Amino acid sequence: MVSIRQIYLEEYPVGKKITFQYTSKKYYKVHSEKTENGWNFSLVEGAFETPFVKEMEEEIFEPYKEGSEVYVAEIEAQEAAVMVIQKMEWNNTLLVHDLYVKPDFKNSGIGTRLIEQAKSRAIELGVRLIALETQTSNFPAIQFYLKNGFEVIGFNTMSYTNDDVKNKEVRLEMAYIVNDGC
Repeated sequence: MVSIRQIYLEEYPVGKKITFQYTSKKYYKVHSEKTENGWNFSLVEGAFETPFVKEMEEEIFEPYKEGSEVYVAEIEAQEAAVMVIQKMEWNNTLLVHDLYVKPDFKNSGIGTRLIEQAKSRAIELGVRLIALETQTSNFPAIQFYLKNGFEVIGFNTMSYTNDDVKNKEVRLEMAYIVNDGC
């Protein structure tokens, strides 16, 4: 049985760290070309020579996430996933800061349940869209978001380092439209 509940900073006086990890066999190569009248950009699927593995630890109650809502998904009382969302007043969007699914629970539907929670909150909050970022190296996450109705809306080729394109870790922006009338 899956249960989703909101958690609060007050319940974690020393914080709550999450280890985020993924393995990817594929990526999206970013290609940009200056033309006579502008630029052409494309994202083309490629394969890593060896699987790309990324792991990092993050505090989910970081000060820059102040005002966020944090949800924990549990399966049989075991924490399976965490999602951090925040309404951004300045552009009337719901930002997904983090969506972590523990490796043992990937492909169990728990991520989709959390995205459904975000979509429900987006409607309740009256926002126009849900926005998030991932990386071109995180092919499984991109496929997951596409499956859940998100689309690619942009990218930043130097968000993390000056070598993001070479490193195949370009910041990819995705969004799910909640309200077409905005």
